[in-house]
Amino acid sequence: MVLRWLLALLVVVTLLGLFANEHWMTRRLVLDGRGPDQRLEVVDDSGSGGASHAQLSTAPDGTHTLRCEIKPGFEWPFCDLQIESVGGDLNLTRFSSLRLWVSVAGPQKDGVPAQLRIFLRSFHPDYPGSGGGEDLKPHEVIFAPAGLAMPVELRLSQFMVSSWWAQTHPLPVPLMGPQLDRVRAISFSTGGQVLPGAHVIRLQRAELIGNWVAPETFRLGLVGLWMFSLLGYLVWESWAVRARLRRSMRRSKALEKMALRDPLTQVANREGLSRALELLTRAQGELGFPMSVVFVDADHFKRINDQHGHDVGDQVLALLAQTLRANLPRDDLVARWGGEEFVLVMPQTPAEEAVAVAERLRAVLARTPWPAGLAVTASWGVAEARDEAGLEAAMRDADQAMYRAKHAGRDRVISASA
Repeated sequence: MVLRWLLALLVVVTLLGLFANEHWMTRRLVLDGRGPDQRLEVVDDSGSGGASHAQLSTAPDGTHTLRCEIKPGFEWPFCDLQIESVGGDLNLTRFSSLRLWVSVAGPQKDGVPAQLRIFLRSFHPDYPGSGGGEDLKPHEVIFAPAGLAMPVELRLSQFMVSSWWAQTHPLPVPLMGPQLDRVRAISFSTGGQVLPGAHVIRLQRAELIGNWVAPETFRLGLVGLWMFSLLGYLVWESWAVRARLRRSMRRSKALEKMALRDPLTQVANREGLSRALELLTRAQGELGFPMSVVFVDADHFKRINDQHGHDVGDQVLALLAQTLRANLPRDDLVARWGGEEFVLVMPQTPAEEAVAVAERLRAVLARTPWPAGLAVTASWGVAEARDEAGLEAAMRDADQAMYRAKHAGRDRVISASA
């Protein structure tokens, strides 16, 4: 379910991001020659040996009109409306297109509509020449605006270095090709091979269009978002799986602990004693021997249940287990064998010492305040195992010794070796 919501959220974010990058993250730079960092220049071929003449006028609405009288007799006649960047070179790599509201008019040759040439003139200190305007690298497009819907949008990738300039300005390989990171001037010029006569270039508006974040960079960011989100989901899922596994293990351990513990007395049951003995012998090996086993059976327990009820009987068993556990060393084991019968396992303890411990515990039971004012005693049987192989026999011998104690009058300790 979480993955579905994550995928749905990523799809929505991706679609909104792509739409926003296309329509809401647009940067614009108006080219009108009137800003503090722009300057309008009118250039014609009169400075290069021609006789053409250009004149500029600007309407109240900001429309620039370049009127050009092309004179014959010069090889490459032209008139040029140029917008210079005086506040520093323009980095056009931050933009993707040039949007124009423009029209041209002039004498036509063979019915071909009048053309407009646009130059993006770049500077670099390593370009050959004296560094004047003619040494700026021109990137040009040429087209006929007549019949085109306005605005016309030209992709900056469509601008190519003028071949005539490249022939007169040989460049090293690293400087070849388009370079739009340091554009110093943008020119709107009459077309090539213009006919003599009156030509008009009318520029209503020009603006550079780009994205604050380049589409390829933005898409790469979206890919990164997808990868980061999926990676985050995998990390979260891994953590969740581990957490579930930890909870499951805790529940398993709790269930296992419950399965190995007597719920009434909170000491080990038979299975718990067997597991504890296995761990004890594995940890201590032969150092745990001699090991004594003591069977303990509450005397006249049936009479307690019959006369005082099972609730009191349960209280007696719980208190008996608690008393045994509280008065034994930590390494000694206490388990409920069944009914009113308990087993004590004492590692590194010979039978004689175990008998002494049992006598001490018997005395403790005599001083213990029991429920319902009862006086509770127990019968004790002690046996010793010399090694692991003799442990099962010691259990049987201690059980039999306990029954001998009962037949001998109860409330006593008998050793199997006696």
